[in-house]
Amino acid sequence: MGDIKMRKVKVLVLITAMDRGGAETMVMNYLRNIDREKVQMDFLVIRKYKSDYEDEIKQMGSNVYHLNPIFLKNIGRFKREFRKFLTEHREYTIIHSHLEERSYFPMKIAKKMGVPVRIVHAHSIPNDKGPKQWARLYMRNRLKGLYTHGFACSEKTAKWLFGNNMKNITIMNNAIDTEKFKANEKTGKKLRQQLKIDEKTLVVGHIGRFVKQKNQQFLIDIFRNVNNQRPNSKLLLIGGGKPKAEQKYKNEIMKKIKEQGLENKVKFLGVRDNIEELLQVMDVLVMPSTSEGFPVTLVEAQAAGLHCIVSDQVTREVAITKLIEFISLDEDINTWIDCILKYKNSTRENMLQEIQRGKYDIVENARWLEEFYTNGK
Repeated sequence: MGDIKMRKVKVLVLITAMDRGGAETMVMNYLRNIDREKVQMDFLVIRKYKSDYEDEIKQMGSNVYHLNPIFLKNIGRFKREFRKFLTEHREYTIIHSHLEERSYFPMKIAKKMGVPVRIVHAHSIPNDKGPKQWARLYMRNRLKGLYTHGFACSEKTAKWLFGNNMKNITIMNNAIDTEKFKANEKTGKKLRQQLKIDEKTLVVGHIGRFVKQKNQQFLIDIFRNVNNQRPNSKLLLIGGGKPKAEQKYKNEIMKKIKEQGLENKVKFLGVRDNIEELLQVMDVLVMPSTSEGFPVTLVEAQAAGLHCIVSDQVTREVAITKLIEFISLDEDINTWIDCILKYKNSTRENMLQEIQRGKYDIVENARWLEEFYTNGK
């Protein structure tokens, strides 16, 4: 008798869009490293436009499907479309949803239609107010009993979405390709030259979408004061986003930069696919967020040996190494400024072993997820 070929497990990943955000990048890290002969990860995104990672996803043999967004005005349409999709695609025995509390709608349908493994994954802690927050709480409170497994990037995000009982919740690390991000002085010097930044310039970096929770308004205030004390300094803003709300907030940031005469000091680099190289250019990464889940950017930065100054609203679980420094948003702005100024010309240390010991290397984590998918538990 010949060998019996193992049947490939079909996983349907639900996610807003596969753009270059934190959760999306984490999912891509797993897709690139999982055994795709054993596991087929296909994507159902709830945006009609083509996402940043879509071509790469298809090149790896995965499918990308599009449905309409989950908005209040069209929730009935979404439910009809999703029900029709599952009816036509009975091959998916696992649904892994990164829609957080919005998973309520697809998971309710998936449970009724008998999908055996239904994973809901927590990535963030919303800080909305008013009707938007009420809607989030409504959906969150009705999720219980609809999923078979709860995943989260941190204990903090898990407790927001699933409650304080962590018994059946799995913390799935936002793992990275550690070798890709290791400190590389040669790359940093070369890219500084391309960006027309000399070696003596203090480079402050920030990576994130243009949304209020990333707190770029405060970051500009911090940098203005840094630049007053250290005129030979620059701020790199990396990231972007397609939604109109993000573009509107970005325009507000650009206006503030112009008003403060910092146009020649701040570089908007947009959405980039060479984050591992850009981290080598920076002297310090600053993240003054008002709300965060578990930023994969901070894992990448630590792997690159880069000092990071972050707000106290970022989970302390992200401090895998000694390179993370937390500052309260209630602290005087001078605390932030003094902290940034001390990091010019600081020597980078090789942190790869610490990242790997902390179990944030993607190879080991991808094997774990592969086993979970193939065993269904």
